[in-house]
Amino acid sequence: MADKINGYGRVGHDIGPSRSRAVQRPDAAADATASRRTAAAADAVELTGTAARLKAIEARLAAIPEVDQARVKAARERLESGDYRPDPARIAAKLLRMDRDLG
Repeated sequence: MADKINGYGRVGHDIGPSRSRAVQRPDAAADATASRRTAAAADAVELTGTAARLKAIEARLAAIPEVDQARVKAARERLESGDYRPDPARIAAKLLRMDRDLG
C-alpha cells in the first residue's frame, strides 16, 4: 500500500495517512556522536538484488553496438548488386502487426 505525500515538508508531522502523532525531534543539545552515527547511516545506499541485476543487464546492453555492421554491410551489398527485392505484402503485414501491438 502506498502512502500519499500530501503535506510533504510540514515540520513536526509524519506524512503517512494512518499516523496522526507528531514526529519526535532530537533536542539541540543531543549527543554529537549519535548525530555523526545517524549521518553516516543516512549516507549508505543498499541495492536490492533486482536493482543489481538490472544494473548488470544495463552494462551488458551498453556494450552491444546499436547497429549490426555485418547486417548493414550485407544489405548494402545486396542493394548495390541489385539482388534486394523487398516484399511489399510482408512489409505491410509487419507494419499492421506493429500498429496493432502498439495500439
